[in-house]
Order: sequence, then structure tokens, then C-alpha cells
Amino acid sequence: MLVAGSICVSAFGLGFRISPGTILLNEAPVGKPYDFATERNQAIRIGPVNYDMTYELHAEPAGAGNSSATGYFDFLNPEWFSLAAETVFISAGDVAEVPMWLNIAEDEGLYNHHWLLGIPVTPISVGGGATQIQVGGYLQFRFETEAKAGVVPQCAQSELVAVPSTIKFEDMMPGMDRIEIAELYHGRQHSLMYRVERLDPDSDVARITILGTPGYPRLEHPEWIEYPTEAVVPGSDEGGGPFPITVKIPQGEQVRRFEEILLLKNNQTKTAFIRILVNIKQI
Repeated sequence: MLVAGSICVSAFGLGFRISPGTILLNEAPVGKPYDFATERNQAIRIGPVNYDMTYELHAEPAGAGNSSATGYFDFLNPEWFSLAAETVFISAGDVAEVPMWLNIAEDEGLYNHHWLLGIPVTPISVGGGATQIQVGGYLQFRFETEAKAGVVPQCAQSELVAVPSTIKFEDMMPGMDRIEIAELYHGRQHSLMYRVERLDPDSDVARITILGTPGYPRLEHPEWIEYPTEAVVPGSDEGGGPFPITVKIPQGEQVRRFEEILLLKNNQTKTAFIRILVNIKQI
């Protein structure tokens, strides 16, 4: 039996916990190793369990486990994510910690991606008799690789990537207008039209999946940001399609920073998103 999400199960007396059930790593480094224990004090914790147990776990593209999350595409290469052990024995009453590392290859095409990695945690033996229920879990780890302009992304067929994936408006001031342009790429051979809309900050997707950038409240005045409500993305051999974004902060507004998140949708592909971060110059 697989239990997804933040996992804490009690089935016929068999207590079981796995954490973290899900994570989001913003600015996941490209070409540099990342140690979750050092950077975030994180490891995969399994247990406590009521009986002696052995578990197998490994990294895979989330689609391999029929798992998905709005805005995130299958992790390109699971070999970039490593675990200290893929087989773990846990004695009754104990907890196992499995350190983990990320090491995305150094390649400019790997910036600007939003990926979803799956980690199945599968029981392969149980103590206390064969009648005991064996409980496993499926972890979802979300990675947003570092944003970088001027690069051409490696796109899977169903993937849409904005370059850069985070548009930054620095040193803005009330009364000022500024335009920044992203380039949109996808893995389809033919061009497609995408609908563009803001992510509703009160939606389940905003509260659970596409989380806000720490330190940046969501924009309370959507009219301050202008963008096309439709965008044509050329075929994969034709380069990127320009996507202009204009920020207009009215004179006299007292704000320090904010974030907006735009969704790009097409019925033939998965939904993608762009982050917009605005910092107001303080005088």
C-alpha cells in the first residue's frame, strides 16, 4: 500500500511515518553539489515502525509513479539525485535517516526548469508475522533550477520553459514603468498557443504546490502587471517566443517588494509558470 503526501499512517496497529513527504527547493544549483543536511538540515526519515522492517527507495521521474504536480515536469535525470542507501533496515521502534544530495550536471540548458522527482519507499519485508500490513509511501520533491537569461533550455516534449524562469524587476520606484522580456521554449515540434493567467493566491495550487518565494508577498494589485493573455511558442527547432511583461507601480504607493506568478496553459501540454519578483528602491 502506497501513501502519498506528508505521510503518517496507522493501519491495524502498524504505525508508520515518512518525512518530508514533499519539498520545494528554489534556485536549485546547476553544476554544483547540494547537500540537504548541510543546507537545510534535511534527510529522509522513516519510522518509527512497530515491527522490524526493510525498505527499498530510489529516485525516479515522478511520471514513472503516475505522480504529478501542477507547474512541474518530470525530473530529467534521476542520477543527479543520490541517496546514502537504497535499502534500509529498521528495528522495531527505531527511526532511520537517509541523507540525500543533488548534483545537476553543468549545462546551460538545465537552468530555468521546474521539475518533479518521485521517491517510492517500498517495504520488502516485515517482522511480526506475514499477516501484518506492509505500508510504503511515495515522496514528491519539487526543484526549480536557477534562473538565467540568454540560454537555450533542454526541453522534454511536454515541457514549457521560460527563460529566465524568474523575471526580476530591481530598483523599481512608484510612478515608474518597466518592461522585461522572457523567451518561451517548449519541446513540441510545432508552435502552440498558450493561455496566460495569474495564479489565484487563494487556490489549492498556490497554497500547496506552487508556493510563494520566501520574503515576497503576493501582489495584491494585479493591474500593476501587464502581459499578453495569449502567447505563441514556436516549434522546438525555431527558437524562443518573446513574452513581454510590464510592471507599473502607481505614484505614492508604499510597497517594498512583491511577487506575481503567471500560469501558461494549453490543453495539449502540462501547465507551466513564470515567477515575477519586484523590488522597490528605498530612498
